[in-house]
Amino acid sequence: MSAKAFSSPPALFDRTALRFNQAAIIVLVLTAFVTNQHWLIAFLAVVLALGVIHPALALFQRLYRDILRPLGWLRPDLHEEDAAPHRFAQGVGAGVLLLATLSLWLGAEVVGWSLALLVAVLAAVNLIFGFCVGCFIFFQLRQLGILK
Repeated sequence: MSAKAFSSPPALFDRTALRFNQAAIIVLVLTAFVTNQHWLIAFLAVVLALGVIHPALALFQRLYRDILRPLGWLRPDLHEEDAAPHRFAQGVGAGVLLLATLSLWLGAEVVGWSLALLVAVLAAVNLIFGFCVGCFIFFQLRQLGILK
């Protein structure tokens, strides 16, 4: 018998929660950019980082799970899928937004907004096309043996 026969199936992963998260990132980054509110980028960086550190603290997923889904406004889209690549991608996004925040606060507006808008563009690519660049990086690092 193969080792695969003894492995447990991947946990169910709700892609609607992921899509809501991506949409929230896009809306907040664009709102911050249009209104020139640096603190919104810092807020978003913290929200994403907390969700990576402890998934129960993932604000957008909680909003979806505790409010939008029970109201019937959004429906779950469950798949057997590992959440680790998505958490990694969110961590990368949090790190880039932290660098954006520091750049903005240090007066490097072009660098800061470029980094923040890059996160919004990558979130949009994931939302629209279903391709997660952070997940792709995760799988490449795993393939190279850098991540387990």
